[in-house]
This record gives sequence, C-alpha cells and structure tokens, in this order.
Amino acid sequence: MAVSAMAVLLIASMIVMLLYSRKNVKDEALQEAMQTLDGTIQNIDNILLSVEQATGNVYFSMLPHLADSQATRIYSRKLVESSPYITDCNITYGKCDFTEQQWFIKPAKVGKEPLICFCLPFVDRDGKPMGEISVDVSLGLLSRIVAEAKPSQNSSCILLDSLGEFIVHPDADNLMNQSAIEISENSGDSSIGEAVKAMVSGQTGYMPFNLYGEDFYVFYKPFTRGDIRGRVAAKLGWSAGIIYPANDIFGDYNRLIYYVLAITIVGLLLMYLLSYTIIRSRIKPLLMLTEKAQYIAEGNFNETIPDSRHIDEIGRLQDNFQLMQKSLASHIGELEALKNTLSERGEVLRVAYDQAKKADRMKTSFLHNMTNQMMAPAEAIEKDVDLLCSKSECNPTKVVADIQQNGKAITELLKNLISMSDDEMRKEAADD
Repeated sequence: MAVSAMAVLLIASMIVMLLYSRKNVKDEALQEAMQTLDGTIQNIDNILLSVEQATGNVYFSMLPHLADSQATRIYSRKLVESSPYITDCNITYGKCDFTEQQWFIKPAKVGKEPLICFCLPFVDRDGKPMGEISVDVSLGLLSRIVAEAKPSQNSSCILLDSLGEFIVHPDADNLMNQSAIEISENSGDSSIGEAVKAMVSGQTGYMPFNLYGEDFYVFYKPFTRGDIRGRVAAKLGWSAGIIYPANDIFGDYNRLIYYVLAITIVGLLLMYLLSYTIIRSRIKPLLMLTEKAQYIAEGNFNETIPDSRHIDEIGRLQDNFQLMQKSLASHIGELEALKNTLSERGEVLRVAYDQAKKADRMKTSFLHNMTNQMMAPAEAIEKDVDLLCSKSECNPTKVVADIQQNGKAITELLKNLISMSDDEMRKEAADD
C-alpha cells in the first residue's frame, strides 16, 4: 500500500513534470528553429548579396569599357572566377528584359542544373538602357552550401518560390524532380499541403506532418532580403523553411521519459523490497508471539519465549510477554501442585469417611446388640414387678432376687456401654 501510494504520487508528479517539460521543449525548439531559420535566411541572403556585390563591382569596373567587347568578356570571366557561387556570366547589349536589378529563376535545360539568375541592367551616358549583366547561380550548389549549415544532423533547409518550386532542396540532385506541391499531393497527408500553402502565401509558423511513415515538423517564414544601401528592396516571394524530424526535437525528451520511467520503476521496486524486508523483520517477533500465544492458548503453558534483541516497543512487548508467560507458567504450576495436594487430601478424607461410616455401622450394630441383650433382663424385671404388684402367691424374696440380678445385668451392660463411649471420645479427642 505504501509503495502503491508512492507510485501514484510519483506518476502524478512525473506526468505534470513531463507535460510542462514537453511544452518547454516545444517552445525552446520553436524558438531555436526560428533562430536557425533566421540564420539560414541570412546565410542565403549573404550568398545572394555576395553575388550582387561582385556583379556590382564588375559593373562599375567595366563602365569605362562598355564599347570594348573584348574587355567585357574579360570582366565576365573574372566575375565567374572571383565568386565561388557564380557558375556563368553573360553580358549582352541591346534590349533588356529588366529595367532594374532583379533575381529570377531560369527554366532548367535538359541535362543542366537548374539556375537562379541575377540581372543587372546598365545604361549609357544618357541614361538609356544599353544592356544587362546576367549572372547564373547553381541551385544545386546553393542547396549544398545551405545543407552544410543545417541545424541538426537529420534536419534540412528548403527554399520555395511563389509557385511552390524548390530553390533550395535537401537533396541537390533531386532539386527539380518534384515541386513541393507535387510532393504534398503524392504523400496523402493533408498537413503537408497546408504547410506548402502557408509557405507559398508568405505566412510564418510551424506545422507537424507525416512523410513516408515518419513524423516531421516544418518551421517556415517568408524570405526577406537585408536592407542595404543601393540594393533594390524588391520582394522575391520566396519562403524559407527548416524541416526537423520529430525525433530531433523530442528525441532527448523521449529518452528522458524512458530514463525517468526506468528509474521510477527500479526505485519503486527497491522501495518495495526494502519496505518488505524492513517490515517483515519488524513484524517477525509479532508473528513469533502470535504463534507462541496460540500454543499457550492450547494449554502449552511451558512454551518458552526467547529473549528479545530489540529495544523498541516490539522488544518491550516481547519481554513483557515473556514475563507474563513465566508468571502464568508459575501460577499454573502452583495450581497443579495445589490440585495434587487437594486430590491427595481428598483421597485421605474419602478413606477417613469410609472408616467413619464403617465405625458408625459398627456402633449401630453394637448398640443394636446391647439393646437386644438388655431387653431380656428388662422384660424379666417387668414380669417380676408385675408379679409383685398382683399380690399373687409368689415368693417375694425370690422375685426380689431375680429383679436384683436382672438389674445388675442391665447395670453391667450400661457400664460397659459408657466405658466404650468414653474410650471412643478419647480416641476422637486424640485424633483432633
């Protein structure tokens, strides 16, 4: 019961702690993802800015040599060599597609890497459009550069344009194989489509989704370029996102749950075993006393109780129970001795009573015999008296003599009876 109560308290506190921990982990992951997303956007923007600045430098360097086509080819080659992000540069004269600097996506050619292009138009001395510098940046190269700076081992960065096409893809080789919209349609998970729509529409936030049986979180926000002097602050309509596997966010948290559960289970088992051992050792004397009390209740009053090794309440109880058993055994012994003495005395009294009854019967028989012996002299005296009283002819002397003789016989019998009675009384007095 104690372990169960502790288990309930631990589980309740653990649930509360884990719920708050999960919320904090989620908030922290969101904050970290947004910071990483800002860093990723800044990293991509730095690459774009580097291309823009390198193009601008070439632009200002070649202004005095716009009429020299050989010089423009040299500047074009130097621009490609000076920047690791630029794969090609074209300087064309004539009609311009753009009137100001602009980023756009070039259609991918068969067997070629998809490109984004930075276009910088240049004008003559009169301010009229004269041509443009077109700089190509490989999207595969850009994806690989961004992938190297991913926030975690299994995370990935993406960059979508306004049509849902990938500008930065986790796998640079599959950059243009599928658009984000096509992936959402083929996955069968509506949350992917909602996340793509939110990104294309320029929203900020995060959303969970499931792809190929694995849970992910995507954190997204619009791609904004840095506000730098001389830079056209045109919105590109791009949206950047970071995809985290759920295990990257909650992996440590989930492992913590397993650790806490394991520690809790082991702790409860240890608590149970320790409590069981302690309680059993503490109640062992009580079990022994219960068993001894049962034996004593069955009449085994000489059942010995061992000395206690404890000095607590149970030890004192065992000591007092031992004293009670010894006292009870002593009283029972005294009662047994008294019972034996009473039994012996009862036997003596029974024998004395039998002898008294026998003596009483002998007395009764003796008195009966004595009475029978006195009956004849008394009857003779009675007859003699009747003769004397009748004044019939008789010899008075002879009658008187007979009366005297019978009277003496009766007197002798009475003397003997009194003598025997005195002897009996003396014997009784001596016995008392």
